[in-house]
Amino acid sequence: MELQCALLLYLDNRRHLNDMKIECDKFLEQLTEKMLSKFPPMRYILEIDVMDLIDVFPDLGNLLVTEPMQFQKMVNNILYSALQSTDNEMRSRIEYAQVGVTIRMKSVPQLFEPNPRIYKGLVTFEGLLISFSKPESYIYHSVWSCPEECEGNEVILHYIPKYPPKCYMCKSVLFENSGLRRCGDKVTATFQIKDEIFSKKFHIVDDLIAILNLGSRYVLHAIVSKKVTSVWSIEKVIPLPAPITSPIPKDVEELYQACNGVPWKFIYCLASSLGVNVCPLNCFMHLKISLLLSLTSIKANAVTGASIIHVLVGGFDSRFVPAIMVDAAKLAEQSAYLGMSNSVPSTALIASSGGICVLPLPLHIYNHRQVSGILSAIETGTINTDCGTTKLKAAVWAQGMDFKKMILYNVASVFGNVCRGDYGEYNDEIADFVLQQAMEPTKTSREEIQALKDVTAYIDLVAGVEVILDVATENLLQSYFIAARKENTKNATIGSMTSLVAACLTSARLCRRSVAVIDDAVFAIWLHVSGSPEPRFAPEEYLQTPADVRKLQKIINKFKDWLEQFTGHCI
Repeated sequence: MELQCALLLYLDNRRHLNDMKIECDKFLEQLTEKMLSKFPPMRYILEIDVMDLIDVFPDLGNLLVTEPMQFQKMVNNILYSALQSTDNEMRSRIEYAQVGVTIRMKSVPQLFEPNPRIYKGLVTFEGLLISFSKPESYIYHSVWSCPEECEGNEVILHYIPKYPPKCYMCKSVLFENSGLRRCGDKVTATFQIKDEIFSKKFHIVDDLIAILNLGSRYVLHAIVSKKVTSVWSIEKVIPLPAPITSPIPKDVEELYQACNGVPWKFIYCLASSLGVNVCPLNCFMHLKISLLLSLTSIKANAVTGASIIHVLVGGFDSRFVPAIMVDAAKLAEQSAYLGMSNSVPSTALIASSGGICVLPLPLHIYNHRQVSGILSAIETGTINTDCGTTKLKAAVWAQGMDFKKMILYNVASVFGNVCRGDYGEYNDEIADFVLQQAMEPTKTSREEIQALKDVTAYIDLVAGVEVILDVATENLLQSYFIAARKENTKNATIGSMTSLVAACLTSARLCRRSVAVIDDAVFAIWLHVSGSPEPRFAPEEYLQTPADVRKLQKIINKFKDWLEQFTGHCI
């Protein structure tokens, strides 16, 4: 009784009680004798701020969390009492079963772990929305009558029972007045539950359907009883930038200071942590740098809406390139693979939203429908599904073969640039690495695991940095692009400019700068020229990615001299 009074007081203080009274008056005023015989339902949507409820009445908030059905029954009683307290004479002819409250919640605290094993009270599920069906009808109000026309024996149910109910007086089996049904809309939504292998399906009804957006992450608050799950509310997970005062991992901070904040030195050293036990150390560094930039861009896209950097790798069909991509994708919050078991491009792209969609096989192995679906999504920034279109929120990592054949130049123009993969320059190092692994298989050390954790934490910290181009950097990028277009339009497509700017901004973001400078532009241009298909603009000796960061400094210095001559722009 005390909880009932507390609930009544809370609803009155938050003016919900007044709103209930107004809705009851509207409902009763529109009733006629003809409508009364049809037993019309009255539904009221009550939105509860759970944090506010717990703050004002802790016991009442605890009841909502532990015994949600009892809480709803109490609210139903209050609504029915509000209806009966009106001056309208029609009130006495409204049955209790005709009145119902639909509870919606906001600001629900994380009092318990998401995705529980035991469904007790209010439970929370967290997952990525990967698909939902077209809206279909469901029954929330049905009326059953006695065939013997016994007086006052109409039964109102909020569902269709497995077996028809019986009359209380004559015990006859009741029949449903199908014309008195009330139906709403529902969809079957499939969520990829966090930290779970299998997806889970939920029925989302009425006003909650409008909240759904493919590729977004949601927290669902539901009640599970007798194998029936009722979703009470849905909250979209919105990633927020890390606070400025967040501590940076100590090792990363020391590395940044040792590199004096020079972008190519710092990013080179960070990227060397990727794929340590997959390939020889400091091999395929051009690929690793590109993957690190892509990982940072997808995180920044979720927080600030920054452009996504996609990765297309050229070179021989070796096992090392896809192995590095698969290993690096583990650093993302979400990843999916387009292959035999997941062959639909739209499904793979949506399932990898907020993360990486990896194409581990060479592009020419995928069929035309798969390749065209991926390219269309990258080019337009949208994914076509049965439910319409949704925004692309994943970075695509793919690998090609010989870029002198077929339409792979067109593929490169969609991706924006080409990353240099395996061209045979690391054959000796790979042979020694494979032999060493066969003789003494190495396990991932604790230091290597911690290094990857530090890189992931650092990406999360810098993802929220808003970066702009200064005038000198913008002029250099424009000068290079114009010169490259004159040299070879195939290697400098329109998409290349977007990719160049994105790489430049991401370079500055990784260095925790809000303004991209000349060094960032030089680094982005060097990555673009180094990965370009043959023939490349610059001399070969300026484009090799060495296994030593000191040698990289010398190469960048020479590359700067060439870039000044190529663009006519003083650096």
